[in-house]
Amino acid sequence: MRKTIFIFLIAIAALFFYKVLFKVEVTATEITTELISKEAAINVNNPSSSSTEKVLEGKKIVLDAGHGGRDVGATGQSGLEEKEITLHTIQNIKKLLLEKTGAEVILTRDEDESLSLAERAKISNDHNADLFISIHYDAFESSDVSGITTYYGDDKHQQLANLIHEKIFEQDMEVRDRGVTTGDYHVLRENESPSILLELGFISNKEDEQRMQSLEFQTNTANLIAEGIVEYLSQY
Repeated sequence: MRKTIFIFLIAIAALFFYKVLFKVEVTATEITTELISKEAAINVNNPSSSSTEKVLEGKKIVLDAGHGGRDVGATGQSGLEEKEITLHTIQNIKKLLLEKTGAEVILTRDEDESLSLAERAKISNDHNADLFISIHYDAFESSDVSGITTYYGDDKHQQLANLIHEKIFEQDMEVRDRGVTTGDYHVLRENESPSILLELGFISNKEDEQRMQSLEFQTNTANLIAEGIVEYLSQY
């Protein structure tokens, strides 16, 4: 009888320790899986990570620097021309995408040249682009007006506009958020690809003009737009 009870107690103890060990093992596995998932998410969404080098391989991205050549666009109080700063921003974004994503990046212009709106949309359509972004810097007759606006043409591209706009505002800066809205722009209306137009501040506003010329803003904005592109094209 005592022997039977002893064996029974040993069996109970063994079962208890098995459950404890099994529970610990499962918990550890869940934690490891969670950490791996978080790490993967960071790698996909952060172009600074070396593991993103091929994440957009096969994708075609068209970047459009607004204005150019005879069309200088708006001019700031310091004499800064919109056509210059848009090209600078586009080149920064292109550099990041080429280095970190494996995507094919096409610029509508890579120098100071005139290009019609129809030609810009045609470049995107001819390349069957997966995504098109046009960069501009806004202006208004009153120098008090400031802020950043993101435009989209077709409703199905609103999600892209929202994502990129929110990314831009992840940086620590004091600038008015003018939101995301529709815009009847030729490069959006005649574009067959998911497309948006960014107005990254008012060149006619002193504070905005100073900000857009800063290395910090240009670096952060290029990085965040690139992150948004990776995130969008990784999902759609």
